[in-house]
Amino acid sequence: MISAAKTLRQRADRGGASQAGWSGGSRPGAAQLIAVYAAYMIAVAFGRWMVVMPEVPIAIWPPNGVILAMLLTRPRQSWAWWIGLGALGELTGNALWYHNPLIWALGYVVANAAAVIVAALLLRAWTQGPMRRFDSLRQVLAFLGIGVLAAPVLSATLGSAVEAAAGKNPFTTTWPVWWLGDATGTLVATPLVISAANAWRERAWPRPAQALEGAAIFLMLAGLSLWVLSTGAVFAFLLPVPILWAALRFEFRGSALAVLVLTLAIGVHAQNFHHAPLPPAEIALLHMKLQALVLVGASIGLIVATIIRQQRQALAELSRANDELEARVAERTRTIAAAEQRFKATFQNAGVGIGIVDGDGRLVRVNDSLARMLGQEAGEMEGHPLDEFTHPDDLAKGKAAWARLASGQADDYDIEKRYLRKEGQAVWGHTTVSCVRRADGGIDYLIKVIQDITERKRSEAVRHMLMREVNHRSKNLLSVVQVIARQTASHSPQDFIEAFGARLRALAANQDILVNNEWQRIDLAELVGAQLRHFGTVGPRVRLSGPAVMVPPAAAQALGMALHELATNAAKYGSLSTPRGHVDISWTIGEEGFWMRWRESGGPPVTPPQRAGFGSRILDDLTASSMSGRVSLDYAPDGLVWELRCPVSALQGGAENALRG
Repeated sequence: MISAAKTLRQRADRGGASQAGWSGGSRPGAAQLIAVYAAYMIAVAFGRWMVVMPEVPIAIWPPNGVILAMLLTRPRQSWAWWIGLGALGELTGNALWYHNPLIWALGYVVANAAAVIVAALLLRAWTQGPMRRFDSLRQVLAFLGIGVLAAPVLSATLGSAVEAAAGKNPFTTTWPVWWLGDATGTLVATPLVISAANAWRERAWPRPAQALEGAAIFLMLAGLSLWVLSTGAVFAFLLPVPILWAALRFEFRGSALAVLVLTLAIGVHAQNFHHAPLPPAEIALLHMKLQALVLVGASIGLIVATIIRQQRQALAELSRANDELEARVAERTRTIAAAEQRFKATFQNAGVGIGIVDGDGRLVRVNDSLARMLGQEAGEMEGHPLDEFTHPDDLAKGKAAWARLASGQADDYDIEKRYLRKEGQAVWGHTTVSCVRRADGGIDYLIKVIQDITERKRSEAVRHMLMREVNHRSKNLLSVVQVIARQTASHSPQDFIEAFGARLRALAANQDILVNNEWQRIDLAELVGAQLRHFGTVGPRVRLSGPAVMVPPAAAQALGMALHELATNAAKYGSLSTPRGHVDISWTIGEEGFWMRWRESGGPPVTPPQRAGFGSRILDDLTASSMSGRVSLDYAPDGLVWELRCPVSALQGGAENALRG
């Protein structure tokens, strides 16, 4: 069944060129017009053939169904062609068989056209666009209610009025027969035309087995119809059975063809009505019963065909969804298997130790690198708590970190601690731990990555010792430099000696901070405090503002000297020389670079110096060149303002490395 649906879709794709002709622009092709005109004339002839009762103008009238099928399936821009074609066919049939005056014939044309147009407008609005085929029970019920039952009311009313005006039959006599004939004809013709057009467009010819089964249904329906009708339609309830069979097996096409066969059988039987020894009223009643039989059989066939189509479409969609799901599952399975292989390869061949620890703290899996680092076998370690391999003095570190994980305060951590080899030797390891939790928030397992940093720790110890020695020697050297400078300049003014000594002390303060920070980056706030601490001014009178910035050693030396000069000048001549003076030191760092400002206020009026001394060169040239930036010095009357702007690269690596936290 699913393969059949796919075959239909493939045939529809192959018939794309034909579709362009059948559902294209506003002007139909000549072949279309000829084919539909022929179908219309066949329908008119059939309707004429079904007129078996004297003085009754209509029995079953399928031409309206032909035009309604075209209006439902074609673009609205082409409607004028189909309506005009229907009018032409109506007039042609009138000239050939009915011989009504032109004025009355035009009245019949208006009646039929009005019913068809109203039905098409309402159905297109209900289905929100053209209907290529009946696909849903909603569409079929709308067609039965609007196209079959409601729209013929309009044609019957107008046509009966024309009939009465022409002096043929009374309105009340004609109306029910006209309505029933239009309803029956529309129900027979519209699904048949739509199915035939789709079959032609999609090249959906039946296979031999299907043709054989269809022939069997045809023979069964024809024989059963003739037998039922010959017995007075006592067993008419059996006639829908072959129609149901056709609908179940071939959906709308089967149902439409079966209804056509039933209608033909009824037509053949009706040809004998005028020979029956029955009053005209009984013949009319029998004829209406047969029309009602067509209505019921066709309606049941359409509804069943719709249900079968929806079921098959649902099964096809389910099958496609199942195929897609199976494909995704297969792909996911392959992905998982590949990931498992990659994990195994990574786990075993990693250059660092990896251990998986369960929620109870026991090693579940250990790779060879971790086992070698601790002088163990992987199998010997698995199943044991990792604390068994931890140095006793560092157990507290691991327990504190585990407590944070267990309480939910953290999902990962990293620490440096010592482990014990099998021989009892201590091994330093940098441990990074990631926690995987269960749905309830509890610890499912931990992934521990342990890197051997024993050599690094030894190097750090040696480096610290050397740095302390360098620090000690540097201080001694600076002291010697200070003594030499004082002795060399003993004949110079005393203020020069004091200034030179203060600068050397500032340089020593910078070096202390660098050594304490292992000759790495220095916190800018700490650097500022160290330079101002000699003046006793850090506190309410000196306000600091700015983010936490780590300054590299080269920049720290330049900034330290500049801050020392600024503080010295402020203490001697600026805002720090009076009790009410203040200094605001602020800085910021961002994409545009690093910016720092020293602003004094509340001190005596500022006057620019008459000449630039050594301190000015420190504040300007030395700082600017060391920081690769620009320095501005403003001797504003209300307080000195010093500003530094430099690129982030002067802080070695940008804001990400310079900002802490």
